[in-house]
Amino acid sequence: MNPSLEQLKILLAAAETGSFSAAARKIGKAQSVVSTAIANLEIDLALTLFDRSSRYPQLTQAGSRMVKEAEILLAQSERLQAVAGELAAGIESRLTLAIDDDSHLPWLGAVLEQFANRYPMVELELLFPLMEDVTELLVTGRAQLGICYQREHPQREIVTYSLTEVAMPLVVSPSHPLARKPLLREVDLQGSRQLMVTGRREGSERQRFRLSAQVWWVEGDLGVLELVKRGLGWAAIPAFLIHQPLARNEVVKLKSDFISGQALTLELQWHRARPLGLAGCWLKAALQAL
Repeated sequence: MNPSLEQLKILLAAAETGSFSAAARKIGKAQSVVSTAIANLEIDLALTLFDRSSRYPQLTQAGSRMVKEAEILLAQSERLQAVAGELAAGIESRLTLAIDDDSHLPWLGAVLEQFANRYPMVELELLFPLMEDVTELLVTGRAQLGICYQREHPQREIVTYSLTEVAMPLVVSPSHPLARKPLLREVDLQGSRQLMVTGRREGSERQRFRLSAQVWWVEGDLGVLELVKRGLGWAAIPAFLIHQPLARNEVVKLKSDFISGQALTLELQWHRARPLGLAGCWLKAALQAL
């Protein structure tokens, strides 16, 4: 008997969550359904996929290999469905683009102008969630396309396309004590207030670039920049935002002996299994070309 796509999805959920009960919650099914599906899959494949001798099931060596194969098969299946959906779709009436911070709007403006001329009847919605919230909107179907910085732990359902590298220099105001140090050590940054962008979730992404023991959390790069200019702390800020503040001597770049060339990858994202209409496909292609 050939394993079904549903069985493979349950296998991945169990592998990702680490337990059958957590997998059941993730996919919205009873735990007994998950346990039975895994057991039947093991029978169909003539393999033991999980070691059940401890409190939580552990993938066997064969199970780990099957997980990798299942990921490939499911990705191909989802791509087939998405391509078929896009071929069948006409011009959608509404399209939502989720962008990590509204500070990206200036460089997106030209593409949005082209979109307006090409699809004047499509209702475009621009949302500005931060960090993990962009991916969450894509997973739930609330948004069709997303632009955000590369995540530390990407999700399998989301396809990513690298748009560019964004330099993230460390800056402070000219009056800040750190501005008078010719070369910063790690301990200098650890002992001074750090200003950091945050979404509305507690998670690893929020703490990813934290160095200081004291942090002020700000919802957006423009807000961080304003507080930096007022001398309230140091921060890593996208280079495209600080050209004018640097020219006006509102901020200065810091030099460090342990951080050099810090940059983040900016990505275009979409859900692997959700088809885009004609307008969405055009916008995706235009952003990739940009």
